[in-house]
Amino acid sequence: MTDQPRTSRRTALKLTGSALTVTSLAGCTGSLPGSGDSKQESGPKNKKKGKEIRLGAKQSGWQGRAPKSIKGKKNPTLTLQPGQKYTLTWENLDGKEHELYIVNKKDKPVVKSEDAEEKGKTVSTTFTASKKMTQYYCEYHSQSMRGKIKLQQK
Repeated sequence: MTDQPRTSRRTALKLTGSALTVTSLAGCTGSLPGSGDSKQESGPKNKKKGKEIRLGAKQSGWQGRAPKSIKGKKNPTLTLQPGQKYTLTWENLDGKEHELYIVNKKDKPVVKSEDAEEKGKTVSTTFTASKKMTQYYCEYHSQSMRGKIKLQQK
C-alpha cells in the first residue's frame, strides 16, 4: 500500500465539475465570422444586449413586433444607428425553416442568425450596426421575406 493522501469523493466531484465548466466555456470566447455577433465583447459589458428589435417569421413576410414603430408591419424598414448594439429576436410563426441574414449592398451576409424550423421557436442574434448594412432577408424565402435597413445619422 502507498501512503498517498486520499481525496474525498466530494472534492473529486468538485474538481471534475470545475474542469468540465472550464472546458465547455473555452470555445465561447471568440466569434465565428457571420455568427451574428459581429462585435464580440468580453467581460461585464457583454451582458448588455443593446436595443431590441422583435420580428415574427412567416413565409409570406417578416412581421414587425417591436419597437412600436414597426409593430404590425410586414417586412418593416429597420432604422439602425451605426455603432449601436442591437439584439434582434425573431419567432417562427409558421413551422417553415427560416434564417435571418443582414446583408451589404453586394447582398453578402454581414450578420447571420441561427435557423429554426419549429413553430414557436425564437432565435436571437446580437450585433453592432454598421454603414455596410442595407437589407435583411430570410435565406430560404428571400423574395417574400425581405426588408430594408435605413441608417440613422448621429
